[in-house]
Amino acid sequence: MSQLTGQSLDKKHFEEIFTKYYSMLCIIAYDYVREKSLAEEMVQETFLNIWEKRSTIVVTPAIKYFLIKSTQNTCLQYLRRKKLETQNMDALSTGEMIAWSDDYPLGRLFEKELSEIIDRTIQSFPPQIQKVFMLSRYNEMTYSQIADILNVSENTVKTQMKIALSRLRDAVKDYL
Repeated sequence: MSQLTGQSLDKKHFEEIFTKYYSMLCIIAYDYVREKSLAEEMVQETFLNIWEKRSTIVVTPAIKYFLIKSTQNTCLQYLRRKKLETQNMDALSTGEMIAWSDDYPLGRLFEKELSEIIDRTIQSFPPQIQKVFMLSRYNEMTYSQIADILNVSENTVKTQMKIALSRLRDAVKDYL
C-alpha cells in the first residue's frame, strides 16, 4: 500500500484496506457495543461510509488511525441513537416528545437541509481550500500532515481552514 499514499481510494485499494483492517476494527467495535454481530455491523457501516466518500478520501500512512476513529465514531453514533430511542420511549410513556430526534420527521428535514447547505458551501470553496478542509474534517488529518501532503506551509493550511470555517459559519448561521 505504500505506492497508494496520497491517492484517492479505488475499488482495489478499498478491498485491500478492508481485508487488512476488518478484523481489528471488529475488535475495537466490540469494545463499544459488546455484541459480535453488532460490532461487525458497525464496521461494515464504517466501510460503507468510507466507500461512499471515497472520492474525497486520500489514502495516507495514517489510514489505519482514520479507520479506527471512523469505527469509534460509528459506534458512538449508534450508542447515542440507542440512548435517544430509550429516552424517546420514556418520553412517549410520559406524554412528552423530543422534537429534534432522528425519529421525528421535522428533525430529519432540518438535518437534511442543513447537510445540503454544508455540502453546497464546501463545493463552492476554491479547490485548494476544499482540499484542505476535506483532509482536515473528513480524513481527520492534522494541519502538519496536510501541509506535508499538499506541499504548503502549515500557516497556509491554518489560513485556509479559517476561511473555510468562516464561510461555513456564515452559511449555517440562520439554522443555528
